[in-house]
Amino acid sequence: MLIDTEVDAWVTKWLPNANIRIAFDYSGEMDKLWMDASLSFQHPQAFVVDRDGSIAFIGHPDSLEDVLPKVTDGSWRASAEAKNAEKERIAEGEIDATENALRRRIRAATDIEDWKSALSVIEESINLFPDRISLRQSQVSMLIGEMRDMEAGWIALGQFARDAIERNSEDWLFAAMEELFGPHYDYSELPFAERLSLGKELSERILILCAQQDALSRAESYETIAYYYNESGDNGLAVGLIELALNLVDGGPLPDEDKQEWLAHLLRVLTEYKGEAAFYGGIMPPPK
Repeated sequence: MLIDTEVDAWVTKWLPNANIRIAFDYSGEMDKLWMDASLSFQHPQAFVVDRDGSIAFIGHPDSLEDVLPKVTDGSWRASAEAKNAEKERIAEGEIDATENALRRRIRAATDIEDWKSALSVIEESINLFPDRISLRQSQVSMLIGEMRDMEAGWIALGQFARDAIERNSEDWLFAAMEELFGPHYDYSELPFAERLSLGKELSERILILCAQQDALSRAESYETIAYYYNESGDNGLAVGLIELALNLVDGGPLPDEDKQEWLAHLLRVLTEYKGEAAFYGGIMPPPK
C-alpha cells in the first residue's frame, strides 16, 4: 500500500500544478462501494454527483467537458443522451465482468500449474471474445510454451496466422508474426516449410502496412519481420531491416534512456545476424 510520502511524490510528478483536491483510498472503500457496485472496471473512471446527491454520470473523465455543464444546468439526467450512455456503460461493464472472471480462473489455474484447466478456460474465453488477440497468444503460449503439445500448438498457431492474414489487421499480423518467429519458443519441432510459408505472407502484408505507420512503429515491425527473413535464409534482408530500425529509433521521439536501451537491443540482434560485433553511433552491444 502507498504511504503518504509516496502519494505526495506521485502527485508532485504527475499533477504538479493541480488546483483540485487529491485523495487516496487507503481502505478500498471506493473499489467496493463505487467501482464494484457500479460494474466499473476501467481506470480512470469519473463519478459525477448532482445537487440531489444522486450519481448523474459514470464514465471516462474525457467526457466531463461535455457532461458537467449539462449536469449543472439540470438537463443531463432526463436526457436521451444520459440514458444511452448509461445503457452502453452497463453493457460494457457486464462484458468486463465476464472477462475479469475468466482472467481470474486462468490465473488460478496457472498459479498451480494446472495447464489443462487453464487451456480450457482460455479456449472458452476465445469462443466468447474471438477478437481478443491476447487470448490467442495465451493459447499458443500455453500449448507450446507450457504443455509442449507441439501438434495442438501448431494447429493453434497456424490458425492464428491464417486469421491474421484474413483480417489483414496490423495488430493481428504483427502479433501472429511475433508468435510464429519471435524469440519466445523452441520451434524445432514445428513444420519448418509451413511456418516459413505463413511467415512470408505475414511479412509481405506487414511491409505494405508499414507505409502507414509512424517511425517507431515501423522500427518495431522491421525488427519483428527480420526474425522471419533471418530464419528463412535471407540474412542480408534481415540485417538491412535491423539497420533501418536502428535509424528510425535513433531519430524517434523517445526519452534518451528508452532510446539507448532499444538501440542496444537492436545492436545485439544485428550482431547475432552478422556474426560479428556491430556498432552504431559509437554504441556497441552489451554482452548477453
